[in-house]
Amino acid sequence: MEEAEKLSCQLPDVGVLNLGSGQGQHENTNQSETKIALRVDEEGNEDSAPATEELSTSKYSHPVYRELSILNGKINKLNVAQLKSHLRERNLDTSGKKLVLQKRLKSHVCQQKLKESGKEDETASHRNLYYDYYLVIDFEATCDEHQNPTTYRHEIIEFPAQLVSTKKGQIINHFHSYVRPLINPRLTNFCTNLTGITQDKVNFAPTFPEVLKQFEAWLEDRGLTSSETKMTVLTDGPWDMGRFLYQQCSISGVPYPSWGKQWINIRKSFCNFHKTKKMCLKDMLNHLGMRFQGQPHSGLDDSKNIARVAIRLLKDGANLRINEKINIRKDGSYNPRERVVNNITRHNFEGIKRKKRLVANNKNSNSSPDESNLENVSDSDCDDSKNEESEPLWPDTQDVKEFPDLVNANVMKEI
Repeated sequence: MEEAEKLSCQLPDVGVLNLGSGQGQHENTNQSETKIALRVDEEGNEDSAPATEELSTSKYSHPVYRELSILNGKINKLNVAQLKSHLRERNLDTSGKKLVLQKRLKSHVCQQKLKESGKEDETASHRNLYYDYYLVIDFEATCDEHQNPTTYRHEIIEFPAQLVSTKKGQIINHFHSYVRPLINPRLTNFCTNLTGITQDKVNFAPTFPEVLKQFEAWLEDRGLTSSETKMTVLTDGPWDMGRFLYQQCSISGVPYPSWGKQWINIRKSFCNFHKTKKMCLKDMLNHLGMRFQGQPHSGLDDSKNIARVAIRLLKDGANLRINEKINIRKDGSYNPRERVVNNITRHNFEGIKRKKRLVANNKNSNSSPDESNLENVSDSDCDDSKNEESEPLWPDTQDVKEFPDLVNANVMKEI
């Protein structure tokens, strides 16, 4: 405890966890301490430090990186109260688990130190440059307690979207509409209890083709369909794009929209950045020290909370990238038993980035995503989601972690 307090006292000496100036300090550091700070990419993946012989010739040979390594070691020894104290002094958010607080403080200190030394942080300089906007979507669809996922035809009944500016780090606009289902015009009690959507909300709502047209007009009015605008969809899981939108377009006989052919699955981004297992929305919020705001499984409220997680990741230094895509049969046929969502690896993404094809804006394109907006991406490089860690084809309504309002297998809690 005495050692931790001593470290805590040393850290804020010059306001930015400064160790003090002077070359002698670096010369007296032993070899284990002089390893440079770990290089952290935009998703929070840490690369091991280069070998000692590389230090003199690498771009990390500047003394500031040795200093950062020592600072990171000191930050690792701070307890939660000390971490929060340092974050508070720097007007940074103090919510979240200990590892979240450590990463937040390290990221801030790294940026400050590199700026002071004239060595701009290359990771930080590219941060938020992948996309100007995230389009956070969370559909709600018709469902039945006893549905067979391979035969039941889900129809979208709520279409919400939150527009997040990555530069401002906030929601700047939103789109919302209920949708009238045609195959299952009467909502089940299970569906109403789960989503909070009542029959009267959908009875006089527009049909899906009408809502899709309104939504794409909304995108165009805000310049989001321009080839100059870097925008991507962001979802909580693969189901919104890979199942609900895919199936709805098939039912309605409309082309699958180009803007939905690749997206950020925030569950993958979150676990990569924070080195956790995949979490549902509620658990991601809890990990960040946040609470769900609104009604769970309301599409509008879900999308707002997903956006809150994305914004928190941005502020903590994550640069989120597309990590999933949809593969559509060239003949346009639909098979609910078929897995249509594939991973986009970092290698694939670098190819897309080089082609400057971060988002496809060809309206009403019904070609496969590989042809329209993933040119230069090889399916052989993508995880085809058939391994043990893959998401299920459909969200499981019996999963209490996924649906925390489920009282038992048959009854949903009235909200």
